[in-house]
Amino acid sequence: MKILMLGRWVPPPRRPIRATREYQFARQLARHHQLTLAFVVDSADATGSISVLRNEFGDLEFAAVPRAWKSLAGAIRLVSGDSCTLFYARSEALRTRLAERLRRTRFDLVFVSSSSMIPYGLEVDPTIPVVADFGSVDSEWWSRRGVRGAGGTARFCRTEAIRLRAAEQEMARRAARCVVETPEAGQLIRSLVPETVPTVIPSGIDVDAFGLGRLVGMTPTVVLMASSRSDGEIPELAEFCRGVVPAVKARVPHARVVVACREPMARDRVLEQLGVELAAPIADLRSLFHSKTVAVAPLQTCADLQATALEPMAAGIPMVTSMSIRDQLGAQAGRDVQAADGRGDFALRIVGLLESTSRREELGAQGRDFVRTNFSWEIFASRLGGLVEGLGVVPGAPGSAAEPAPIHTTL
Repeated sequence: MKILMLGRWVPPPRRPIRATREYQFARQLARHHQLTLAFVVDSADATGSISVLRNEFGDLEFAAVPRAWKSLAGAIRLVSGDSCTLFYARSEALRTRLAERLRRTRFDLVFVSSSSMIPYGLEVDPTIPVVADFGSVDSEWWSRRGVRGAGGTARFCRTEAIRLRAAEQEMARRAARCVVETPEAGQLIRSLVPETVPTVIPSGIDVDAFGLGRLVGMTPTVVLMASSRSDGEIPELAEFCRGVVPAVKARVPHARVVVACREPMARDRVLEQLGVELAAPIADLRSLFHSKTVAVAPLQTCADLQATALEPMAAGIPMVTSMSIRDQLGAQAGRDVQAADGRGDFALRIVGLLESTSRREELGAQGRDFVRTNFSWEIFASRLGGLVEGLGVVPGAPGSAAEPAPIHTTL
C-alpha cells in the first residue's frame, strides 16, 4: 500500500525523534508499505532532524513556516475564532504540494498522526480511507490546563480546547478508523462521535533508548514518579512522603528524595518541610537515574503508568510500587517489582534496596526484561499494521480532488 502520513515530524528540542509515538508508528508501517511523510517545520535548526527522516523514510513532503510571524498571527487568529494549534501548522505551500502530490500519486491510505494536521486530512479525496490517531486527545490537554490555570491563561486554554475539539470531532467523523492511546481517550472520542469505536493502541516503551549506561551513583536517591494528570496527586504524594520519608532517612540519613514529573507541579509545604526536592517539569527523567537510584510509584491508581513506572523500569531502575499498580502492570512482586502494602512496608522495601547493591541490580535487570517483553513498541506498534491491513483497501483505487471540509466551531 501507498500511505501518506501527516504529522509533527520535527520534535521539540532535547526530545529525539524516535521517542515520539508517530515515529514508532511510521517505522512499523514502513516495514510493509510505501510511506510518505508530510509536515511543517518552524525551526531554522531542523536540517539534522530532516536528514535523519530522509535517510530512514526517503519520501518527504514539507514546508517551512516562520515561527515568530506565526506566534503573532496565531494570537490574532485566536481572537477572530481560529484554533492556534491548527493555524500554527497552516501552510499554503504545503497544502499546494499535497494537492499536487495527491493528483500524481494514488495513495491507498492517509494516516493523520497529529491534531495540528487535521485540516490537511479533511481535504483528502473522500474515496481515500483515513486513519486518525488522536493519542491522548490534544484538546483534553488544553482543557486540563484551563481548569488548573487562572485568569487570562485559563481562558486561553479553555478556548483553545473548545476549538481544537471541534476539529477533532470533524476528523473522527471523516476517519475510517480512529486510534487512541488510552481507554479514557477512546471514551472521549466516542462522546464526540457516538457511532465510532476507537481502537486503543497504547504508547510503548523504547527500551533500547533508555539504555543501560547509567552513571555510577554516589548518593542514595529515591525518585517518586508523578504524572500530574490528577489535581489530587500532589496532596496524595505529600501525605505519602509524610509517612515514609522520615523512616527512610532514619536508616539512610544521606538519602536524597525527589518528586519528578514531566509537567509543571505546584510546590507543596509538606514536601519542602521534609526536605523533598521537586523536579518538575523535567524533560529527561534519565538525568535522575544512576546506580544508587530507587524509583517509587506510590499511588493506588495512576493514569500514566508509562511515566511513573515503565520508563524507570526500562532504564534498569528497581521499582517499588503499590499493590494496585503492580496489578495494573501485571507484574510479579519480588521478581519484576517490589510491591508494598502500607507506608511502613514502603519504607522497609525502599531502605532494603538502598542498602543492597546486588538486590538493586537484580530487580532492575528483571524489571527491564519485563518491560521489553510486555510493553515495548514492537508489541504495540504491530497492532497498527493489523488495523491498516484490516481496512481491506484496494491498492491503487482512483480518486478525485475533494473540496476542503470546513471546521465548524461554536463557543
